Amino acid sequence: LRNAAPMMCAKSTPSAEVASVPFTQEMRQKAMSLHTFSQAPREGKQKDASANTVVDQWETTKEDYLQFLVDSKVVYEAFEKEVQRSGLEKFRNTGLERVRGLEKDIEWIEKSFNIKPLKATDQSKEYAQYLSTLSIPVFLTHFYNYYFAHTAGGRMIGKQVMDSVFDGHLFEFYKWDGDVKEILTKVKGFIDETAEGWTREMKDEALDSTPETFKWSGALLRVLVGKARDRAVRTMNKVQVKGGKLIAVSPSPYSTR
Repeated sequence: LRNAAPMMCAKSTPSAEVASVPFTQEMRQKAMSLHTFSQAPREGKQKDASANTVVDQWETTKEDYLQFLVDSKVVYEAFEKEVQRSGLEKFRNTGLERVRGLEKDIEWIEKSFNIKPLKATDQSKEYAQYLSTLSIPVFLTHFYNYYFAHTAGGRMIGKQVMDSVFDGHLFEFYKWDGDVKEILTKVKGFIDETAEGWTREMKDEALDSTPETFKWSGALLRVLVGKARDRAVRTMNKVQVKGGKLIAVSPSPYSTR
């Protein structure tokens, strides 16, 4: 998963210079241009405008993270359903699938900490539905950014939560059968092979959808971050009190979509 939804950038423009470059390299360059300095210290291009994108400043609870896993499961189920489309056969059973691991992690948290099952948020259900409306080039841009982000920034977020909230418990969500780098290399090859049959216009349409992938994944993360920040508001006494009673709490800007 991405740490948050960064700033938008200009649309891609056709260029003869990128014609011979593997399409996944173009996808990566586009994605890195949207990363903040804290998300990608060496390659990030955007300044951190808020704590939304600074993972070290995040706080969370078991309930919050369970919500994040429940939402993630809805989205990954949608991805696994959509690759059943004609033309996406290569992207079935790649080794990147996350649903089964998420099911185990959700059950473990519920049973271990006696937490009632949570319903998926509207953000996750809306994204899952949206994925079914996309052309294959745009869908694969979402696929690339969502799955590949989970193996990078997603693991960084997961490690922080596992260490600080779950005493180092390793979730199935962060386990892969085999070397994940080899799996990623294989899947990148599938994307490049598929993109060879696209026109330049189709490739540019796919690249131009990159900011949108950040927006959707960031919305899911803000479910997690927003709750933590709202608690922080209370803790820091940024509240309105009358007659010794709490009458209002300033809404957290991090909880807005």
